[in-house]
Amino acid sequence: MTTESGSRRGWRETIEPGLYRAHRLACPSSDDHRAGRRCRCPFQVKAPGAAPGATRMVSVSGSVSEARAERRRLVAAGRPEPAIHEPVAPSGSLDELAVAYFRAKSAVLAPATIQAHEESYRLRITTALGHLDVADIDRATCEVYLAELVAASSSRQMVEKTIKALRAILKAGVEWGWTPRNPAAELRLPRPDASANAAVTRVLTVGQLAELFAAAAPNPRVESMLRMAGEAGLRRGEVIGLRWPDLDPSARRVSVERAVWQERTRGPNGEPGRKIVKGPKGGRSRRVAISDGIVEALGRWYERSVVAGGADASGYVWPGVDGGPMGADSPGQTLERVQRRAGLLDATGRPLVSFHGLRHTAASIMLSRGVPLLVVSRQLGHRNPNVTAEVYAHLLHDAQLDEAMSAFSPRTDGAGDGAGDLRAAQNPLRN
Repeated sequence: MTTESGSRRGWRETIEPGLYRAHRLACPSSDDHRAGRRCRCPFQVKAPGAAPGATRMVSVSGSVSEARAERRRLVAAGRPEPAIHEPVAPSGSLDELAVAYFRAKSAVLAPATIQAHEESYRLRITTALGHLDVADIDRATCEVYLAELVAASSSRQMVEKTIKALRAILKAGVEWGWTPRNPAAELRLPRPDASANAAVTRVLTVGQLAELFAAAAPNPRVESMLRMAGEAGLRRGEVIGLRWPDLDPSARRVSVERAVWQERTRGPNGEPGRKIVKGPKGGRSRRVAISDGIVEALGRWYERSVVAGGADASGYVWPGVDGGPMGADSPGQTLERVQRRAGLLDATGRPLVSFHGLRHTAASIMLSRGVPLLVVSRQLGHRNPNVTAEVYAHLLHDAQLDEAMSAFSPRTDGAGDGAGDLRAAQNPLRN
């Protein structure tokens, strides 16, 4: 497939004069600039432009041989003829537009974005709207679909992801002339239920967290992994991407330098999706504190895996079977087994928390014990403390509200005596 290339993203590797490989941002080559890596990123070839002396870059999917052949063809063809715009705009069903969208955008959007949009479209959009002509999808159609989606979905996040995918696809339809306007652009989602907070509310108490670690203690690999999420608050991808040189046990610190993300789409032979090493969320590495319990568990795991087992002392702390990063589902599956062993289940028999719930647990315990919000935000790796406040404010312990009134309590350093006398005189309940 050959397409006119848009704005370049990631690293452009020079194969030979006039032939390049446009590595996506998610490709490891965009981080380490290693040439010759086998990946699925498209090639770019330089071809004559429409004006005399001008050139254009054309993206080519396929092998390097196919890219060379396409460049030879374009050079032999010379300058392209001026584009003739047909008066009739393209048309088709939403399913057809979606196919064109994913084909065109897979080269420029992050794999996680494409995966999220594909999943939302396949599971929740195509069955309701896929058969409709794009030109026939109006605001009323989208409003009815949104109402049905909200009624059928148990998660506001799922609704938001689905509408985001629909908006993106219809936006491309506007750009390509399939429809004059995007009817999903101004859809208003219902306000979130302030009393729900379902995802973040599912956290463990201090006692339950201790029970979890006790159940995991016989296996230092499992205990150290769960402690890294439940006490230090690392994300799943950050835990998977942690390497031994990132640890500084004497200083009780860990450098979070990378995260590992795994594609959900399986390969042609059913093999798991490829694992992509990238920077932490937000694009910035950070240095976080770890507890004595983490240091002790990591020490026992290092003794077993590296000293006794001969594992790579510079490799991943919790490697997969091939020595590389473990699979994306492994931490969650491990946590579920430990929770069942410890009896940490809800009324329906489900484990109390997910692996990301351990991160929420760490944050809620820090805040409930009076750790300043700014410190918790830095530990968690939030770019803005407001994010921490919005997500976790409802988890602050009720006793912490007393701190708000401490500003009006009598001081013991001798200052503010006049204010104390004034309070006594103005308090009618003292009489």
